[in-house]
Amino acid sequence: MVQKIGGFGINKIHKLDCLEGMRKLPDKSVDLAFIDPPYNVGKDYGIYKDNLSDRDYIELMKNVINEFRRITKRGFGIYLDWKQFQRYWQLVPEAEPIIIFKRSSGVIYSPLKIVQHHHVILTTAKSLKSQCRSLWDDIRVMGEGYLFNEKRFGHPAQTSLKATKRFIQNFSEEDEVVLDCFAGCGTTAIACKEIGRNFIGFELNPEYIKTANKRLTQDTLNIYNPPPTNSKGRTAEIIK
Repeated sequence: MVQKIGGFGINKIHKLDCLEGMRKLPDKSVDLAFIDPPYNVGKDYGIYKDNLSDRDYIELMKNVINEFRRITKRGFGIYLDWKQFQRYWQLVPEAEPIIIFKRSSGVIYSPLKIVQHHHVILTTAKSLKSQCRSLWDDIRVMGEGYLFNEKRFGHPAQTSLKATKRFIQNFSEEDEVVLDCFAGCGTTAIACKEIGRNFIGFELNPEYIKTANKRLTQDTLNIYNPPPTNSKGRTAEIIK
């Protein structure tokens, strides 16, 4: 198995800017990319303050998307809230949306007074499952108050581990390499380790990297077990 790609060790989060790291990766060198990017809404990520001008932010994300098109074999997924969905779909018009139903302890209205109850994953990758539904209504996400029952790790925009795992399971195969260039506290890395994928991560904040590494070395981690087989020895597919 390949241990390095473009000089970067796999199954490791590297302290590096997203574009700086990706530009060192060869063409078609990773199988899939998955990110929950900063939305440029002023959140404090420690080193990165999330307060670019709109023009600079859009330019940044255009460059990220162009790098994804260059370095991925299968394509990429971008996790978004409802406010960012339209803007990003304009940047990736070839993508298709997966809707994640968001239960909420409060009421959030759009400018048109529509109550918003969804997050979106925009994907350019083709599903490897016979059925990948466009609506995921059994996942809890950040922002659902007490309904979100995953452990939190001090990151202001933590992604749902369950949503991350499901995306990677649907759009990649065992032992493939998944890139997350906004690795944060390591949710994509954890998902990959739990379901038998490899990963490469880029992250600027060393404290987030420490948190991710601690999560990756926990003894209680649910390490990947191969899927069950049916009576004919074929993998028993679980449709979600």
